[in-house]
Amino acid sequence: MQFLHNKNVFALLLSQSLQSLAGVLVTIVLMVRVYQMTDSVFLAGLVLSFMSFASIAASFCISPVLRNLGFKKVLVFANLLRAVFTILMAYSVSHHGQVFFWITLLFVFCFSFAGAFFQPARFALLPIIVPKEQYVKANGVISLSNQLFLTAGWGLGGLLTYVVPFELVVGAAICLFVLSGVSISLLHINEEETDEKAETASARSIWKDLMIIPVVRDITVMDMIEALAGSVWSSAILLAFTAAVLHETEVWWGMFNASYFIGAIVGSIIAIRFSVFFEQNMGYAIMFSSLVMSVLTLLFSFSPIPLLCALACAAMGPFYQVRDICQETVLQEAIPEQKRSGIMAAKNAILTPWSGITYSIMGLVADAAGAKMAFITAGVLYGMTFLIALAQPRLLHYKRESRAQ
Repeated sequence: MQFLHNKNVFALLLSQSLQSLAGVLVTIVLMVRVYQMTDSVFLAGLVLSFMSFASIAASFCISPVLRNLGFKKVLVFANLLRAVFTILMAYSVSHHGQVFFWITLLFVFCFSFAGAFFQPARFALLPIIVPKEQYVKANGVISLSNQLFLTAGWGLGGLLTYVVPFELVVGAAICLFVLSGVSISLLHINEEETDEKAETASARSIWKDLMIIPVVRDITVMDMIEALAGSVWSSAILLAFTAAVLHETEVWWGMFNASYFIGAIVGSIIAIRFSVFFEQNMGYAIMFSSLVMSVLTLLFSFSPIPLLCALACAAMGPFYQVRDICQETVLQEAIPEQKRSGIMAAKNAILTPWSGITYSIMGLVADAAGAKMAFITAGVLYGMTFLIALAQPRLLHYKRESRAQ
């Protein structure tokens, strides 16, 4: 992989991986600690709620901050601020009492607010340090690394909270954030050039562009539908399906989750290996992946055999990852340089609260009609995204059009 010899790519990849792992570790130990402190599932769940609120709030000020500071400085400061707020959260959550609980949630909000700047800045910075013909491969490598570290974080995080002292896990996360910031500081880029490419348009213009750029609008609509479909894979609904429909134990529930993550890792590898092919057929890859996700979800819904369901989960992973990587690459090419971070922030401002709502919608479907019907509904929704892609020539033939121009 020749482009990994590019020190800027390696630094960005390392920073992304370290901050992803640190973020997962902090989330897990914090939720466990809050639950131990309050003995309430609802209050522990507020940790994730406050993280979502912070992401929404941050999306409205990402553009001016990037414009004033530049991508590199924002990435460095985001990591260092997360390290500082991790220390403050660890201190407050170590004290009992209602006041300290709400102070902890305040620090959680600040922690996630700082972290919300990372992805839009990284999204806008990657096309600057990577040639256009390597977008797919670069996005695939970053996605692969992210999946590996997220899998490791969620897989080991719960275990670490019980076998390793709280202070050591927190200390490790702080070190990872600092190292992530140091990695970004090693980037060798023209600060003046990146400042020029930082967001210069008004917030009103950004929201207008999100709606009127056809490819961006279509992908945003597809993401909203897929978010609703994807919420069916939440732990609660999947566990209900495993117990009520398949009549199996939590062992198979865990295997379904593990199968998907393995498939997602394989999907990233496929995207890297066949990046040239996907580069030339991104629209078709997005459309076909949506169709396969629909078929596999329906297969999962109707299959009475747990092993077949696990295989369906594993098969979904590659198609979901390929589609996700291709969509990110299309957006990086379709959005003007000066508007990348702002439009992505606006897109996240829509999808973040919507993602939270989707879990409630699918939960109501599962309660009213059963877990099986929830998965059937998800399969139909994935089919709708296939039809949207099929009906949009600009998206379907995207690479051909961009080359023809």
